[in-house]
Amino acid sequence: MRYGERERTGLWLGNFAHQTNTAKAWRKLTRAEVQADLRQTFCQYGLPRGIQTDREHLYGQPASEAFPTRFTLWLVGLGIEHQFSRASQPTDQAQVERGHRTWSDWLFSPTALTDLPSLEAALAQARQTHASQLPSRAGDCAGRPPLAAHPEVNHVWRPYHPAAEGELFQLARVDQFLAQWTWQYKVTRSGQVYIQEQAYYIGTAAGGQTIDLRFDPSDRRLVFSCAQSGESLKRLPARGLEAAVLTGLPELLPPLPSPLQLSFPT
Repeated sequence: MRYGERERTGLWLGNFAHQTNTAKAWRKLTRAEVQADLRQTFCQYGLPRGIQTDREHLYGQPASEAFPTRFTLWLVGLGIEHQFSRASQPTDQAQVERGHRTWSDWLFSPTALTDLPSLEAALAQARQTHASQLPSRAGDCAGRPPLAAHPEVNHVWRPYHPAAEGELFQLARVDQFLAQWTWQYKVTRSGQVYIQEQAYYIGTAAGGQTIDLRFDPSDRRLVFSCAQSGESLKRLPARGLEAAVLTGLPELLPPLPSPLQLSFPT
C-alpha cells in the first residue's frame, strides 16, 4: 500500500489467516475475503493513495490492457489507485514474497499452529513486534524498526469505517475511470461478448468480428462498435457495476464508534 508519495516497503500493515479445507491445504481468497482484510487495515491506517497487486484473476490487469475487475473498480470508487506488478515478475513485489517466508518461519517453527484463533493472534503479535521492535533491512528503514522509520503512517489522512463506506465510495469516480478507455473483444460465433463475469449479446451477424468497447457515463451503457468501420452495433446497460455489487457490503453494518470526518470529493 502507498500512503505517502511512495510505498513504505519495510512496514507490514496487515496479515490475516483464513480457513481452508482443500486437499492441498491452500486456496485462492475470494474478493469478499480480500475486501474484508483490506477494510480492517483501512480502519487502522485510513484509505491509502494506492495498492499494488500481482495479476491474478481476482485482480485482473491494468485498464489499458483489459476491462477492469470489480476489485479494481471498488478501489477506484474509494479513490485508491490500483497499481500492478509486471506480468511474471514476482521481483516487483519482492518484499511481499520475502515476507511470506518470514511469517511462515516465524509462526510454524518449532511447531505449527493448528487452529485459526491462535494463528490470528500470533500474526497480530508478530506484525507488532516486526513493526515496532525489530530492525529492518528495507532501504527506506536504514536498520530502524519500520514504525521508527515511518512515524507518519500513524497519521490517518483519509479516515475509514465500513459503516461510512456508502459515503466514501463514489460511483462517479468509477464512471469517469471507465470512460477513459476503449477495449477490444472478439464476438463469439453465437454473437456474445464476455466481459468479466457478464455475457452481452451483440448478435450472430457480428459473430467472429473484433469489436471496440467503451463505457458511456451519461447513461451507464456499454457501447459496442465494429473495430474496423466504427459502425455502432449495440448499446447495452452495464451490469454488475452498481455500487452495491462493487462494494459487496452487507446491508447491516456496525454503527460508527465516533463521528468520521470524510474527505472532500475528488
